Amino acid sequence: SNSNSNKITTTTTVNVLMIGTGEYTTGFVGGGRADSDKGAGVVALTMFDLRRRGKVGRVGMCGVNGKKFPGIRRHLQQNIGTVYKDM
Repeated sequence: SNSNSNKITTTTTVNVLMIGTGEYTTGFVGGGRADSDKGAGVVALTMFDLRRRGKVGRVGMCGVNGKKFPGIRRHLQQNIGTVYKDM
């Protein structure tokens, strides 16, 4: 028996759809940064780090109607993109 037969290797990344656009996902609340320890979001920050490491491909998000997306994009750029290297 080959001892490596139980190893799973893959070069394919998974795409991620984040459901929700609130504080825990993006850190964006009421038009700006959440006034908590989740100001950069938890889920988005983790997904962008995994994407930087090559584990995740595309990252999408699903909200009620998309009206907050321009503000969320600016918020994520300011609080993640300019703060963390290569994210």
